[in-house]
Amino acid sequence: MKSLVMLVLAGTLFGSAPHEIHTTHTRAVVEGGAVLWRVRLFSDDLEKGLRAWSRRPAFKLDGDKAADSLFTAYFNNKVSVMADGRALTATMMQKGTDKDPAGGTVQWYLLQFNAGKQPVSLSVRNSLLAEQFPNQANIVVVLAMPGEKRHSLYFGDGDMDAQTVDLRR
Repeated sequence: MKSLVMLVLAGTLFGSAPHEIHTTHTRAVVEGGAVLWRVRLFSDDLEKGLRAWSRRPAFKLDGDKAADSLFTAYFNNKVSVMADGRALTATMMQKGTDKDPAGGTVQWYLLQFNAGKQPVSLSVRNSLLAEQFPNQANIVVVLAMPGEKRHSLYFGDGDMDAQTVDLRR
C-alpha cells in the first residue's frame, strides 16, 4: 500500500498518473449497415504504441499533423471487423480527449465501418497495443440494433483471436 501511495504521489509531482492497467474500451453500435466504433485509450499508452509502430521515437499525439492518419492506419492494422464474412475498413469520424479522474488523459475516437446492409454476423479481432503491453486488455461491447442486443468481447491474456457474434441474438 505504501508503495502505491508513493507511485501516485510521484505521478502527481511529475505530471503524469502512473497506471499498471493497460486497457481499451470500445462501444460498437451496429445499425442499418453501419458499425459505429467508439474506442477509449490511455493517451500515454497510445502515444507509446504509435511511436513504436510508426518507428518515430519523437512522435507526440499533440501537435503532430499526421496523428489522425497515423492512428487510423494503426487502428485498421490492429482491429479487424468482418460483416457476414466481408472485411471492413474504418474511417475516423471524430476524436477527443478526456481527463482521467486519476490525473492522466484518455483519447477517444469515433470510427465508422460501412457494411452496406445490416449484417447478421460480426467477426472482430482487437489487438490494439498488445504488442506494447503483455497485460493489455481490450474490451468491446457490441450493441446490435434494433433492440440493443448486447454482446461483450474480451481480448487479453495473449488471446487476440477473432471472435464472432450472431447479431440476431
